[in-house]
Amino acid sequence: MLKIIDFTRLLPGPLATHLLAQMGAEVIKIESPKRMDYVRKNGPQVDGTSVLFHQLNHKKQLKTVDYNTPEGKAEVIELIKDADALIEQFRPGAMESWGLGYEEIKKINSQMVYVSLTGYGQEGAFADEAGHDLNYLAHTGILSLLVDESGKPVVPGFQLADIGGAYMAVMALQNALIQKLMTKKGAYVDVALSDAVMPFLTVPFSLHSSGLDHNAFNPINGKTMVNYAVYECADGKWLSVGALEVKFWNNLCDVVNKPEWKRDNQIALMNQVFPKDEVEALFRTKSRDEWMEIFQGKDVCVAPVLEVAELEGRRDAMNRVSFEAFETPGGTVLKAIALPFQMKR
Repeated sequence: MLKIIDFTRLLPGPLATHLLAQMGAEVIKIESPKRMDYVRKNGPQVDGTSVLFHQLNHKKQLKTVDYNTPEGKAEVIELIKDADALIEQFRPGAMESWGLGYEEIKKINSQMVYVSLTGYGQEGAFADEAGHDLNYLAHTGILSLLVDESGKPVVPGFQLADIGGAYMAVMALQNALIQKLMTKKGAYVDVALSDAVMPFLTVPFSLHSSGLDHNAFNPINGKTMVNYAVYECADGKWLSVGALEVKFWNNLCDVVNKPEWKRDNQIALMNQVFPKDEVEALFRTKSRDEWMEIFQGKDVCVAPVLEVAELEGRRDAMNRVSFEAFETPGGTVLKAIALPFQMKR
C-alpha cells in the first residue's frame, strides 16, 4: 500500500489526496495547530467540522502536529522515513523554512516523490502571488471564454483550476511513482494550478493557431452553432443539445418532425445562417421531461440540464456509483462523491 504524507489545505491538494485514498493509498494528513485546514470551518458544520472537510478527508488518518517544535518535527520525520510520497500546498519556500523542503526530505528518504502544488509554480514572476481559482482562470484565458451575451466574464459556480489541479497532481504523482519503480529514485514534482487548466483550451487554441477567430468559429461555445447549445423549455428548465455531428442533428430533426431543418454540413448549422429562433420556439412548447421522453433512445445527443438536487436518482438510473456514504467520527452518516471511475478484476 502506498503511504502518502499530506500537507495540503483547502480544495486542490485535499481532493488529490482524497482521490488517492479512494484508490487505496494510506494517506496521513498533517495539520499544524498554527495553520489548520481552513475548510474545517467552511460551511455547514457536522460534529464541529464542516461537511466539506469530512467529505475530503474521511478516508485519511488525521494528525495535528506542531512541526515547528523539535518534538513535532521528529514525529513528522518518522512518518516520512518509510513514506512513498509527500504532497504540500504552501507557497514556495514555506516547507523549506520549516526544514521540510525536498532537499532535506531527500536526505531522510532518497526515494521520496515530493509534490508541490501551488497557483503559479515554484519559479517566475508570479510564484509568490496569492491567488484563487478565479485568478487562475483569468490568467490562462479560460475566463475570457466564459462570458454572457454582453461579453462580461461569468464567474462559474464551481472550481475549474482547483479540481483540474487536483487531477493533475494525481497524474503527476503517479508518473513519478512509475519512474521510481524503474529507476529506484525519487523526484520533485512542481504542479501549478494555472498550468493544470491549460488543456481545457485545446479546441479554442487550435482554432487560434490556425488563424481563425475562435469566438466566431468555435463549435462548442454554445453561441456559434444551433446544434450545440442549451434551450429553455416550457417549464423554465433547460435541455442541452450536443448534436455536434450532422448525423445526430438530422436524427433530431426527424424526431421533432422538422425535416426542413436537416443539413449536410456544419457550416450550414451556424447561427448566422440557421433560423435558431425557430428551434428556440419549438423547445418552449414542451417541458424538459416531456422532451426527454420523446428523445430517449433516439441517438440525438440531448440531455436534461439537471439541478444538483436531481443528481442522485439520475446517476443511480445510469448504473453509475457516483456517491458513497461514510460515517464521521461522531457517528453522523454523510455522503461524498465516489471515485469517478469503476474497475473490475
